[in-house]
Amino acid sequence: MAKRPGGELATRPLHFIWIADCSGSMSVDGKIQALNTAIREALPHMRQVADENPNAEVLVRALKFSSGAQ
Repeated sequence: MAKRPGGELATRPLHFIWIADCSGSMSVDGKIQALNTAIREALPHMRQVADENPNAEVLVRALKFSSGAQ
């Protein structure tokens, strides 16, 4: 098996970055609900990856934007 650039996954930082559109258009057609559902469903998978790689540094960041970014 080929080596991963930067080493094995268990010794590398795991970056999870959420970029979420929170503008007014997201209130139409259930878009914000779909975003909330996607995040809710992704969290157990992210937790599983972290559990399977106890030596990894797990970094979670979130950016929300509409007329500006936070």
